[in-house]
Amino acid sequence: MAKNKPEGMTSHRVGGGYAWYVLAVLTLVSAVSLIDRQIITILAGDIKRDLGLSDAEIGLVYGTVFAVFYALFGIPLGRLADTWRRTRLMALGLGGWSVMTVASGLASGLVPFAGARAGVAIGEASAGPAAFSLLSDWFPKHRRATVLAIYSCGVSIGVGASLGLGGVIVEAWSRWFPDGNAPLGLAGWQGAFVIVGAPGLLLALLVATLREPPRGLADGVLQPSPPRPLKLAWDELMAVVPPLSLLRLLMLRAPRREVLLNLIVALVIVAGVALANAGALALQPPDKVKVLFQVGGAAVTGHLLQWSTVGLGIYVLYSWIQSLKLSDRPTYTLLWATPSMVGLTCASALFMTINYGLMGWSAFYAVTHYDAPIAEVGLKFGTISAIFGLIGTYLGGWLADFLRRWTVRGRLLVSLTAMVLPWPLVHLVYSAPDLDTFLLLFPILSVITTAWLPGVLSTSQELVLPRMRGAQGATYNLAATMVGLGAGPYLVGLVSDVTGDLKTGVLSIYLLSPLIWLSMAVALAGLPKAEATLLDRAREAGEII
Repeated sequence: MAKNKPEGMTSHRVGGGYAWYVLAVLTLVSAVSLIDRQIITILAGDIKRDLGLSDAEIGLVYGTVFAVFYALFGIPLGRLADTWRRTRLMALGLGGWSVMTVASGLASGLVPFAGARAGVAIGEASAGPAAFSLLSDWFPKHRRATVLAIYSCGVSIGVGASLGLGGVIVEAWSRWFPDGNAPLGLAGWQGAFVIVGAPGLLLALLVATLREPPRGLADGVLQPSPPRPLKLAWDELMAVVPPLSLLRLLMLRAPRREVLLNLIVALVIVAGVALANAGALALQPPDKVKVLFQVGGAAVTGHLLQWSTVGLGIYVLYSWIQSLKLSDRPTYTLLWATPSMVGLTCASALFMTINYGLMGWSAFYAVTHYDAPIAEVGLKFGTISAIFGLIGTYLGGWLADFLRRWTVRGRLLVSLTAMVLPWPLVHLVYSAPDLDTFLLLFPILSVITTAWLPGVLSTSQELVLPRMRGAQGATYNLAATMVGLGAGPYLVGLVSDVTGDLKTGVLSIYLLSPLIWLSMAVALAGLPKAEATLLDRAREAGEII
């Protein structure tokens, strides 16, 4: 095994002290990622005022722009995590998105602000897949759900910190520079972006010092990195960016039937986007429809951009699957020809749609429905998100590993339970008669809606080979971002506009629950066979093990 270790690496046992140090650093990276991503939500009012943006334009930058670039670059960067030095990739990504966070605070209009947020998305797309892969190599199989739960706690910490830090910095900025004599003439919201972005550059230097474990170290299936990793990543980018995706199919000498199918799927998606856009425009009251800009006399609305984003995500996914089937049959087999894995991917996408819809609107609901001060709600929601999200994530991971000792389905049973319980609970929370009762009940919902993640993540990582874990992480990120972030908040807002009731909008998103449960049932049914036949199926697809 020693000869497979990267040059300069000293021996460290799986699950030892150094592994826990790596986990601590990567959890901090996860928290910083969410701070830089989510701080825009608490600063939205000031950004709108100073840049002259509408609600739709803020939503466009926060949701649509981020989702598109995160998804497009997530797949090639995820594959790069499978072929290159993962610690180096994370350090470069973290440094890049930190610079772009600072640039967000220097933006003077919609276009440069959107460009900076796109840069944040591209950088952050490198973090999750590389982290999942590293942690799966540093820790033994029986601890992975707990370890990934601890890593995922960074999400809750980051979301909570973004709400708290954003408000505190803006308020402090006005005290520090009451006469508007701030450095470079920056407003409070701009200072907030600069202050939260800059420390990421130092953290990137720390990440760069982390040691790189051999792929498969904890599983005893060592898989060396292939040559020319950057070329492979470029090939993956071609596979997902239209119209380069068609060129990639031709380069792979795809059968004519596959090229024709790609074109047919593209046309069906365009037609679907047009119908969905027309339906949304017909449902929404005319005074609620906002035109973002004109293209050749045609009005581009938020509806069109949102449905185009979802359509692009579907096309990206389909094109990538086609390319993967031709260029890397073993990875295709384990990711897309395994019913349990497909079930987990669908369940993740749908449940993240619910979660993004819930978290994207709950604070606003508390402010408007209970006529509560924004500062009070922001601070309390930030605390709830950080503390109870952390508790739920860790508890879900611990329970998942505990039940895994008794049954191969143990981890997913915990995830399924966490996907079922919110259905009745959210109705109780949103029927609270006052703010205090709402904030008392919401932590229970927060714990449950975060407990699902570790079981799904750890199971997904174990259904692929070590060299494929970055690709699996990118698949999860694509599903969670393009579908969850791209559709969740939008659907809640659309139903709210149609009905005139935000509560109805939030509750309506839970109508997706039966589809989630069905997807999890598929995953649970095939899991024992999928795990038992993993190596055999990979070999049959051409993998050399």
